Amino acid sequence: MHTDLILSRAMAAARRVRRLATFGLTLGLILATPASHAAGYPDHAITWVVPYPPGGTTDVIARNLAQAMGPILGQSIVVENKAGAGGQTAMAYVARATPDGYTLLVGDASVATAPSLYPSMPVDPVKDLRAVTLFVTVPHLLVVNPALPADSLKALIALTEKQPGKIDFSSGGIGSPLQLAGEALRLETGLKWTHIPYKGAGPALMAAVSGEAQVATPSLPAALPQVQAGKLRALAVTSPQRISLLPDVPTVAELGYPKATVFGWVGLNAPAGTPEPVIQALNAAASKALQDPGLAERLQGQGAAIAYRDSAGYAKLVTEEAARWKRVVTEAGIKPE
Repeated sequence: MHTDLILSRAMAAARRVRRLATFGLTLGLILATPASHAAGYPDHAITWVVPYPPGGTTDVIARNLAQAMGPILGQSIVVENKAGAGGQTAMAYVARATPDGYTLLVGDASVATAPSLYPSMPVDPVKDLRAVTLFVTVPHLLVVNPALPADSLKALIALTEKQPGKIDFSSGGIGSPLQLAGEALRLETGLKWTHIPYKGAGPALMAAVSGEAQVATPSLPAALPQVQAGKLRALAVTSPQRISLLPDVPTVAELGYPKATVFGWVGLNAPAGTPEPVIQALNAAASKALQDPGLAERLQGQGAAIAYRDSAGYAKLVTEEAARWKRVVTEAGIKPE
């Protein structure tokens, strides 16, 4: 019986060892899964989510980059448009996606402005999204209807002082990039106009073209054809340097208002927790794609400037811009619709 007891205990100990070994193997496989997936990334198609309808600046740039980066990564990149709520719909969708690098956000400046405009957002894009890489920057233009007797920023300021509140400034809605660019300029220059929000950047731009409004601060890609056709007069560009497409248009900094320098951007964002090897793979592909002269020419034709930054550089930009726009939103008293 003593021998049987010893044998029984030995068999029980062996079973415990097997269970522990099985558990350890299972746990090891679970813990190794993200790393192994990241090492083989990508092994199927990637989805890029654009927070606006097709045809806009962000969408066009996203599709150009997707076409260029897909072959470098060895997988197709599918662009999906999820418009709504000032970009919140797309941001929340991507932030809640599995952090494996297969669902990404093609973000713009709304990633930095949204937290100040919408304090009760379902996600915090600065914290819940990982900055992956910056693609391009996009400046805004200060434009006026040609019928307005102002051929410079100085003349426009003087005109609004003589007729305070009688000149209309059109934007794409409360808290839109167009309004924020205009408010940054107004706070620095003292421009006295009446803000008229429209339902989107397109209608706001056309209001300035038709004379329904007299002033606007659209993005360069949107406004460029109208300026080149003589339907709008460009008084200043909000980029840090002059742009080659409109070399005679001065920057706001040149005109004495450096704090009114404003630029939009288009970059790539991933759910927080995305493995570092995935981030590095996307960075390498973006860096290589943006060195292609053909792609650079197409993007510059859209009014965008190549502005590659890696994950750390892009994250720094988002943090700085979020702080900057919080100040503008507070000082201008902007309340979302």
